[in-house]
Amino acid sequence: MKQWRSRVALALICAFAVSPLAAQDQSSSTDLRDQSSTRETARFLLTPIGARTVGLAGAVTASRADLEGVLWNPASAASVERPSAYFLAANDFGTSSQVLGFLGRWGDIRAGLTYFHFDMGTIDARDAANQELGTLALDDDALILTGGYRLSDAVDLGLNYKLIRLSSACSGGCDSFDSKSIGHAFDLGMVTSVAALRGLALGATIRNLGPGIRFDGGSTTDPMPTRLRLGASLEVLRAFAPAEERFTLTIQGDIQQTVAEFDDLDGYLGAEASLRGILYLRGGYAWTAAGRQGASLGIGLRYDRLLVDLGRSFNDFSGFDSDTPFQLSIGFGF
Repeated sequence: MKQWRSRVALALICAFAVSPLAAQDQSSSTDLRDQSSTRETARFLLTPIGARTVGLAGAVTASRADLEGVLWNPASAASVERPSAYFLAANDFGTSSQVLGFLGRWGDIRAGLTYFHFDMGTIDARDAANQELGTLALDDDALILTGGYRLSDAVDLGLNYKLIRLSSACSGGCDSFDSKSIGHAFDLGMVTSVAALRGLALGATIRNLGPGIRFDGGSTTDPMPTRLRLGASLEVLRAFAPAEERFTLTIQGDIQQTVAEFDDLDGYLGAEASLRGILYLRGGYAWTAAGRQGASLGIGLRYDRLLVDLGRSFNDFSGFDSDTPFQLSIGFGF
């Protein structure tokens, strides 16, 4: 059994190393240096979603037993104890997102299915003379298959496959604007506990690996928004005061790199305090190159098999008087 598990671990580690090269090779007609993030498609996959995730300012790569991890690091799903259903909702600068999913358990294996809908609202469609043609509705979808595997008590592994649909539909006589494009992407993730320091976990994920999407039979392919992300999580009281059971305090930090450019580095820092594993308070701050930096707050409730989380971020595009971005997460374990 140990030999078999070692082979599984080696195969997944090799996948981490080879997958970025494979994704690049599938679009070999375009040099990687030309795949600027300004050309990326399916960027809705980077949209902040999940109240706990937003409450921690996105610092969740090293989280374990986190239902929202199916979107950020699939390895975190490997420690979820019960089969669970979950619903996530968010509004973010004029857009709205909904996520509905289920995660099942079979021994050390977790498998789930998630539907992610992203609605960008409507815009006016106009011709070259700036004459109004109709109303253009923009929405994107992703169907996500998740697999999580508990390799050992210290190591969790995860894999996502994403079937992506980008669409636009026009009403009012502008059918030529209608468009649908299909793409594919993968996430690979790992979370491990560090035996040398109780309460410390490290995480790594590479998200949205894929060949990109070609629109309407065009000659060029727009790259996927591939991101490499590393994170750490420290349960402070468990590390330094293991006898304390009423309160917990966890500090988490992530760094993220855009694979297509390797000239930017985003940082995320969050903290989560809980009382008896029932009431959770969260806060964080994000430093990003895309203008989404700022503070965040969150609150959560865990009671028996039910979880309810609320999250809110405050950055250069929103304030306390703004209706964006707000997050709601609901989960239930069977």
